[in-house]
Parts: sequence; C-alpha cells; structure tokens
Amino acid sequence: MAAPPSIAEYWDAAAAGFDQEADHGLRDPQVRAAWAERLSSWMPAAPVDVLDAGCGTGSLSLLLAEQGHRVVGVDLSPNMAGHARRKLAAAGFDARILVGDAGDPPLEQDFDVVLSRHLLWTLPDPPATLRHWISMTRPGGRLVLVEGRWNTPGDGTAYADGLPWTGGVSADTLSATLRPLASESCVEPLTDPTLWGRTIDDERYAVIVTV
Repeated sequence: MAAPPSIAEYWDAAAAGFDQEADHGLRDPQVRAAWAERLSSWMPAAPVDVLDAGCGTGSLSLLLAEQGHRVVGVDLSPNMAGHARRKLAAAGFDARILVGDAGDPPLEQDFDVVLSRHLLWTLPDPPATLRHWISMTRPGGRLVLVEGRWNTPGDGTAYADGLPWTGGVSADTLSATLRPLASESCVEPLTDPTLWGRTIDDERYAVIVTV
C-alpha cells in the first residue's frame, strides 16, 4: 500500500503555496468559521481521539484541537507535515504530526474518529484504505470522509497515472464501496460556497460512516 516517493515529492513541492487556497489555509474568517461549524457537527462531544489522515498543512487538525479533541495528523509529505507542526505549535497545541502513508498510518493506536479530506483520489487502493481505517476505529466511532468529484479529473494528477479514483469519487461510488464495510453511512452535500471561498459547480460532499 506504500506510495512511491514521487507522490511525496509532488506534495512537498506544493506545500509552500498550499494554504493560498481558501479552503486549505482557512485564512478567511468566514471560511474558517464554516469549516469549524461543519467539523463540530460531525464530531462526537469533545474530547475524543481523532486521526487526521492526509492532514496536509494541518488546518483541520488545528480546528479540531481548538474544539478540544486529541488530534494525530499523518501526511506522506515531510514539508506538509512540517507546516502542520508549526501551525499547531504556534497556536499552543502539542499535537502529534507524523510523516507516513495516510492510507496505512504508522500507528498502533485506535481512534474514535478517522477524518480525511480530498485524499482518497490520491491512493492506489481506496477500498483497502477504507477497510484499514475502519479497523483503526473504535466500536461506535466514525469515519468522516470529505470528498468530491472534480470537473477536471486530469488536472494535477500527472504523478499518479492509473489511480482508480483520479479526479475524485462520486458520492454514489463511495457509498457503494462503503456499504459492505460499515453498518451505517449518510451523505451530506457541501455546496455552501463559504466552505470553498467561491462558488463551485462540481460535486462536493461528506460521508459520515458509523463503525
């Protein structure tokens, strides 16, 4: 399941400018507040143990820490993980941010929640990853999968030819993949432009999975 080094290099190169996107850096107070509200609605009452799989620069990890959760972030890119560590440390949080394959995290710990955002399209075997994340989730816990199906599936994926969900994954496909794996799931559309800092015309959603 381990990803080739070229994928880490790709995201290392993207790390410096990653937070310039409104929904990545959450620098706009309205965008930040919109994501904080959504996260709060998806999480159990704090404090719980949350794995932020593919944490990137740590913007969601920071929101979760601010809401009182115990967060562990994992990202394949050392540069992304470095940004996340600095971001959380600057806010006064001592969260664990690890470098590793988010599809097969280098952890023995189980979690109450596994969160990922726009990660599954980057993985070579999404169903295997979903099974593994479920195995890391405590009974009664949940997966929170923020995903989408982009209008331009070829953009930005030259490093990853042949991935099964290049260009994202539709809610129908993801729900069908999860059906044999989990007892319950629900789909929440994420069409509010405040979340993205702009109006969108492609598919954006969250799937909340009860384990």
